[in-house]
Amino acid sequence: MLFSYSLLALEALTFLTLATPSVAGHARLHHFQARHAKTANPKRDQRANGGRRSVMHGRDTSPVAVTLGDLQLLQQESTAFTGWMNSWFASSQSIDRATSAAQLKQELQAYEGWINAWLDSAMNSTVSAPSLPSQVSVTTPAGGASVSLAVPTTIISPIKAKTSATPPTKSSSAAAAQSPANTPSTPDSTSPTGGEFFQAPATSAAASSPSAAAPQPSAPQPVASSPAASPSSAPASQQSSSPPPSSGSYQFNAAASNNVAVYYGQSGATGQVSLSKLCQDSSVDIVVLAFLTTFFGPGGMPSINLGSSCGGQTAKMQAAGATGLMTCPTLSSEIQTCQSAGKKVLLSLGGSIATSAFSSDAQATAFASTLWNLFGGGTGLDAGLRPFGADVSLDGFDVDNEDHSTAHYETFVSALRTQLNSNPSTGKKYYISAAPQCPRPDASIPLAAMQSMDFVFVQFYNNGDCNVGQPGFADSFKAWSQDLAANGAGPKLYIGAPGCSSCAGSGYVAPAQLDGVLQSAMQAGVSNFGGVMLWDGPEALENTDGGGKDYLSTVKAALGS
Repeated sequence: MLFSYSLLALEALTFLTLATPSVAGHARLHHFQARHAKTANPKRDQRANGGRRSVMHGRDTSPVAVTLGDLQLLQQESTAFTGWMNSWFASSQSIDRATSAAQLKQELQAYEGWINAWLDSAMNSTVSAPSLPSQVSVTTPAGGASVSLAVPTTIISPIKAKTSATPPTKSSSAAAAQSPANTPSTPDSTSPTGGEFFQAPATSAAASSPSAAAPQPSAPQPVASSPAASPSSAPASQQSSSPPPSSGSYQFNAAASNNVAVYYGQSGATGQVSLSKLCQDSSVDIVVLAFLTTFFGPGGMPSINLGSSCGGQTAKMQAAGATGLMTCPTLSSEIQTCQSAGKKVLLSLGGSIATSAFSSDAQATAFASTLWNLFGGGTGLDAGLRPFGADVSLDGFDVDNEDHSTAHYETFVSALRTQLNSNPSTGKKYYISAAPQCPRPDASIPLAAMQSMDFVFVQFYNNGDCNVGQPGFADSFKAWSQDLAANGAGPKLYIGAPGCSSCAGSGYVAPAQLDGVLQSAMQAGVSNFGGVMLWDGPEALENTDGGGKDYLSTVKAALGS
């Protein structure tokens, strides 16, 4: 896979990675995905002389094709440097200034030298990619220590949007303004795609003190999760109906038709809206953490990119070579807060450039076991490998495969369901969801697998005629309902939509029209309607009308809650 850049854009990208640790908040990097196959090798043609180019200089705007591997390597080093800066910042508060300054200077020199070597490699096919440099030892009050670094292997990227778009005239938040607007245009190799994107990790706090990260709100104290009814082999949404929510004590009802599911972790508004704040909102029922990006990464373990809430590694992660796993203590505490409030928290698997394919049924089955032991109630792996720790068990998983291959996914979902049902004595109910595109059949998630799930969040956006509000939406919505219920009750069908005008390339419905659109869907005689999914939660909460009413509450009210 190749990605087209100008040399100037490449240098801006690398310079931004160098500058990121000094910028408070959530500095975001995007790559612009090429939409046309490359027959030539611009990387070789542009830099055949192998000349050196500084990250600070040069204004060449000619196109260069950069491989996915090169971009992944850049992200690895950027994240490693971010982790080092976090540790250095913590240690600099308690050691002498001269030592601290010397360590910083040495690391900065090594980092800038590596960036220059990477540029040479990325733009010249005859130059080998540089190895990641060794990190400078950071001195702490307890003595010298090697820095624990998280190195995710997936680059910062748009995820679900399928079309390019013109810049927005107005966005729901300052951060969201960097995303494309909802007016589709012809895709090209230099325009960003709308919708989801990965975020760079937070850089303004020490890895040992994630609750101090700016502007992340203070982490709430962990609380115990409330047990639910024990699962069965049927989809959890069909097992039993819990009472509807009440103002006094919320209780999740998987069988309801007015639920709101939201994604969390990758949008620009994430810095303003913590996970616990989102879960405390009465309009939210399900939160889906985005994303687990690589199924089989370093050390045979998955790689995760959950935005700015994770960073650093445990000794067990390092020993296992699982550099794609990270610790998430702040997020762990907030997940427990969500669960204690009755809200369900799932982990999304995949994305448009994720490594999410299986080579065999055996591999798919093994991955289901890995997920259960890393994020669910399993104990088959060392607790030190669990990103959320031993005390947090997520409520399920969301399948967002977008690699256009359905091979072995039926086996995977079946094996995952078996794992989720393997310990009924705990009384905890687990769920599986999927996020297919609205054109039928979905190219990446087999219908048979979705029919055995609990929720299906169909993306009725960025897909032309089947978008929400378009002429083909009603027929597509009914057809999806029939498909999912063909073998029985099946999963609950959710209308997936953007939470703000700049959250996707197309498909956003303004608040004034939203009630009519949802009422039309609910009156279509679709018995398996479950509610609405929004990309994403923080953006929808920050997206307010003239009267100060946010989009989340507008959606919930339109559903009749």
